[in-house]
Amino acid sequence: MLMAVITQQDLLYFGIVLFFVLLLLLSSFSFGLWMSKRQAGKSPYTGRPLRRGSDLHWMTVEKVLRFLFDLHQYENQMFDLNYAAICRDTGRIFPNCVTWFDTFDLDWSFLEKRHKGKYVSWGSLSPEQQTLLKEKHDSFDGFQTKYSSPTSTPRMIEPEYVHTRPGPLYVDIESDVLLGWKSVPDTDLEVLIVQKPKKIYLPKLEDKELNSENI
Repeated sequence: MLMAVITQQDLLYFGIVLFFVLLLLLSSFSFGLWMSKRQAGKSPYTGRPLRRGSDLHWMTVEKVLRFLFDLHQYENQMFDLNYAAICRDTGRIFPNCVTWFDTFDLDWSFLEKRHKGKYVSWGSLSPEQQTLLKEKHDSFDGFQTKYSSPTSTPRMIEPEYVHTRPGPLYVDIESDVLLGWKSVPDTDLEVLIVQKPKKIYLPKLEDKELNSENI
């Protein structure tokens, strides 16, 4: 009868193979667990699971894109809703937050990602500051200026202001840029709109010299 001879080298190879198999299984389990947690992304406002933009009816998608197109503004271009997430309770759309792994990547940094700045809540500004800002912008139509959190930090919004329609308005305290939610007509959805202050004409040096010569 033949007897298999197992050498120390065979045992070493077997141990290495077993180690890598266990490592692969552990990695697969960890990745699956991570995916399951990431899959259930949560809204920054309500903490409830997000909805995928790809689930929207094509007619609703068309209304969102038409609303953005009609603005004719570089800062508010149309985006692919297949890569967007939607807050189920407020209808607020967060673009470009679905990853290649089909998971959500969303937190309160979405404001700075939308337009770089140091944002505070509109309601945290004094009446004088609000008046000054209104003078620097052509219009505040569609923005939420009536009900706004008195707490400056956006992530510290109180529950009573979470579900306002449209959603909160924020202000970049350095550039006076507005960043606020506006309702998409004929839908329950909202998009985050950037509005820069109107440009103030400052005479150029050549204009000043020309005016001085005419005097």
